[in-house]
Amino acid sequence: MSYRKSFNRTISVPYHGSIIVDYPASKTGGSRSVSYSGTAYEEVVVDIDVDTTPFDASVANCNDHVSGLTASVGAMNLAQCAAIKSNAEKVSKSIIDGFFHTVRTDLSTQKAELEQKVETRLLLLRQQAASLKEKQEKMAADYARTTARYQKIFSDLNNELSIRIHEIDQPVFNAAKDIDEQSDRMLHTDMVQTAVTMSRETSILQAQINVATVKRHALEAMNQAKNFLVSKATSERTIQESFIDGSGEDGYLVPVCYMRTDSGKEGTKQKCVMPDYYSHKDRNLEEQLCQSLKDVDFAHASKTEDEQLKSYVQTEIAQRITGDDSHSERVRTMINKMFNR
Repeated sequence: MSYRKSFNRTISVPYHGSIIVDYPASKTGGSRSVSYSGTAYEEVVVDIDVDTTPFDASVANCNDHVSGLTASVGAMNLAQCAAIKSNAEKVSKSIIDGFFHTVRTDLSTQKAELEQKVETRLLLLRQQAASLKEKQEKMAADYARTTARYQKIFSDLNNELSIRIHEIDQPVFNAAKDIDEQSDRMLHTDMVQTAVTMSRETSILQAQINVATVKRHALEAMNQAKNFLVSKATSERTIQESFIDGSGEDGYLVPVCYMRTDSGKEGTKQKCVMPDYYSHKDRNLEEQLCQSLKDVDFAHASKTEDEQLKSYVQTEIAQRITGDDSHSERVRTMINKMFNR
């Protein structure tokens, strides 16, 4: 296939020059130079014949190649999508299998740890149960021994009480014996009715007196027994609280207040305060303690400790200074000012 296209254009060509012109001989005859110039115009027509057959063939060939490339790209896209899907499935399967494997491993580890803890706790509980059983048996034996001892004490107290009641009320028993004898003699006389009435009234009165006396002595005996038990319990508690298990070389904590002030003019002042019992035993103990604490670098209190100290100081101020007068208010203000400084 070919096509033709024509182009036309007017071309202008400028020109110039000079020639020698001879003129006839005369008085002034001879030759001279004459200049000329101008522009010449020419219409130019150009016909162009273009053969597009090779280009069309190459375009068709390119179309074939592009179609093949398109089909190849489509096939490659399908293959790539299939490969991506397959790889995604493999990756997902690997991740899921790894996750469940990790979970199973973690659960197995936790199960083993929990089984070990449960076995250890069960072993500890068995040991504690055996120890509690032993303590229970020991406490039961101690209780039986203590019960037997107190039963003996109460039995002795009852016997002593009975003996004392008979000793104290011996005149009453003697009087009752004499009255019984007199009553027996009166039964053989003519004053039987009088004797019976008097005996009945005397018996009632004597019984009331005896009951009152027995009650009074029983109350005194019970008070004595109670005081004895209270005194014994107090003594045992005091001995138990005062008794310290140890070899005699154990260390004991003593409360000590150490104060140190640094001043540019007066230097460093320090003072130790402890209970009088220890300071009176050794007069140099406070000075020795101050010397030992002289070079100690005490750490600053934390924020929580500061808050606790401030709360404690405010509580003490509120409890110690309860007045609303100007003096109490001035004292509270001064204490807070010095404490915050």
